[in-house]
Amino acid sequence: MNRLQDKVAVITGSGSGMGASAAKLFSREGAKVVVVDLNADAGQSVADDINKSGGEAIFVQVDTGKEADLKRMVDESIKAFGRVDAYWHNAGIAGAGAISETSEEEYDLQLSIHLKGGFFGFKHLLPHMIKNGGGSVLFTSSVSGLKPSPASPSYSIAKSGLNILAQCIALGHGKDNIRANTICPGPVETPLWPSFMNRNPDIISPEVLTQKFIERVPLGRLIQPEEIADAALFLCSDDAKMISGVLLLSLIHISEPTRPERIS
Repeated sequence: MNRLQDKVAVITGSGSGMGASAAKLFSREGAKVVVVDLNADAGQSVADDINKSGGEAIFVQVDTGKEADLKRMVDESIKAFGRVDAYWHNAGIAGAGAISETSEEEYDLQLSIHLKGGFFGFKHLLPHMIKNGGGSVLFTSSVSGLKPSPASPSYSIAKSGLNILAQCIALGHGKDNIRANTICPGPVETPLWPSFMNRNPDIISPEVLTQKFIERVPLGRLIQPEEIADAALFLCSDDAKMISGVLLLSLIHISEPTRPERIS
């Protein structure tokens, strides 16, 4: 308990799923939490739940694909709590589908939501973390960021970019006592999960694709949001104070792809 006592954590995409679970867990561990989401109702609800439970939280509505929003996120976090010790860029969207089905707008949105959220969110937090004597940065990547995904190449590109970005931060700002890592989950049962499963229904049905995912997980079930939140808590806490530049991979069988229906 109290692994984040007196720390301030900013979590994007914390209106639901893994982010919401983590926001509540981080609060129980002593952190003041900035709940960040595009969905105002969902994000405010999570912040309200934390405050009603005796914690401290504010909600900031942010489009992580816009630098101005990310700067405002940082400004409001500092105004409310005076510092930020942990930044988990967890917000994301499902892949647009195969190359032949992906528009320029969908491609740009993938890179914007995922990569701008990580890059510019950290850019505006950096001077505050340096002033505080350090901090922890965490990105939600994916197993699809570690292997090619013909079912959604734009998603793979965006998530792999977050892996490299974390390692760039780890190498470039270790001297500032700033750590950066990524979590690369396999199949997590969140509200976003159906949108992943429905992106190529003409190639493979959502039911069959879900079963294929489950078969590739050694434990034989989907990962729960709370389990990812536990991993995030460890990486953002002082328990991981010498861990930086790491890609934390959910154990899943990664086979050599030959056809789109065999890969996430």
